[in-house]
Amino acid sequence: PSLPQTIACASPIAVSPADMGTRVKKASQGSGCVVLRRPAAAFAAAAAATSAVRRANGKGAGGQRRRQDALTAPVPRAVCSRRPAAAATAPPPEPPLPSGPRTIRVPCEGGLLVAEVIGGGVAVVRVPARCRLVEGRSAACADTARDILRAEGLVVLRGLLPSGLVRAARGACLRALDRGGALDPDWPLDDARVAQDCMEGVREPPSLLRRLDVQQLPAVLRVLEHSALFSAAAQLLGVDEVVTTAYKWLRAVPPGKFTGPHMDRAYVGAGARLTAWVPLGDVSAGPGGSGSLCWVPGSHVEPAVVERFRDHQSAGADGERSGWLAPDPGALRLPPSARGWRSADFAPGDVAFFGMDLLHTTVPNGSGSFRLSCDTRWQPADIPTHAGPNVGPWRGPQ
Repeated sequence: PSLPQTIACASPIAVSPADMGTRVKKASQGSGCVVLRRPAAAFAAAAAATSAVRRANGKGAGGQRRRQDALTAPVPRAVCSRRPAAAATAPPPEPPLPSGPRTIRVPCEGGLLVAEVIGGGVAVVRVPARCRLVEGRSAACADTARDILRAEGLVVLRGLLPSGLVRAARGACLRALDRGGALDPDWPLDDARVAQDCMEGVREPPSLLRRLDVQQLPAVLRVLEHSALFSAAAQLLGVDEVVTTAYKWLRAVPPGKFTGPHMDRAYVGAGARLTAWVPLGDVSAGPGGSGSLCWVPGSHVEPAVVERFRDHQSAGADGERSGWLAPDPGALRLPPSARGWRSADFAPGDVAFFGMDLLHTTVPNGSGSFRLSCDTRWQPADIPTHAGPNVGPWRGPQ
């Protein structure tokens, strides 16, 4: 019912059966509508040919995307029509992230996680573009951000990083995943769609946590060690200079996966340190989203929470699951006095800063794509750094 009653078509575009499905999908994304001529036989041929191509290619040569130009190999009997080229090639507008506040209910194996998704004004500071270049403590939003961090345990800085740089870093990570065959070649690269054999469990999805080469790519480091992060961390900690770890907790989280509830002191030590959670792309909270950050506001100072998890001080040798407080986010039972879970939607350029004692988690990725994000750690330059196998050396601006 939502489709237009009249379809304006340009000249037909001849496509090969093997490439027909991809071309139709791209045309429909661009124009919103596609007319297929003789679709029954054509789609049957397309399905058979596509399956044959996938079986023949397997993982593909180096995971490279199989994008064919249909106009160079026309097959006249399989024809589709679309709107004029100017309309069809225009990219569809990106849907806006949901606006809060709202309540979400995310199913987990251990139970249902219920969280309040914040809107503007709660744990959020919108950073004007001019503040990105401000060094020291002169940014107008610094006092507000510190107050929120002190009370809430976490502050979201909207637009702290240039979104163009964030998208470039995302592209660099996705190209690395694509070369390894982890992405579906029939989808646009930026969709980060997980390859079918990974979805079906035939092959384990790759982990960027162990890809030191990807973490140190110039496009990635330009985001994860941006001057705005150094400046914001220093302002939030109330110091002149900060250092960060050379190692980055870079993640490509596949569907169904998450990071269990924990406090970051188990990984990098307690004290005057901060984590900056940097999403490399849009992250929507709630079921169907790619697994947003959730936290218990005030848990870093709530007496019942502090007492219950007092002994949670260090993770084991694996540096990951051994530091979790429960097998999954829905399985953790909070003290009655705790304020409950809170979450947020994130856009490229947004950053969440929080301390070592905040109880937090991410919920299972409910999309069909990888969620790209990175944890970076920050501390004053003039205090002893936490050394360990899961941290590595600390450094200042490079």
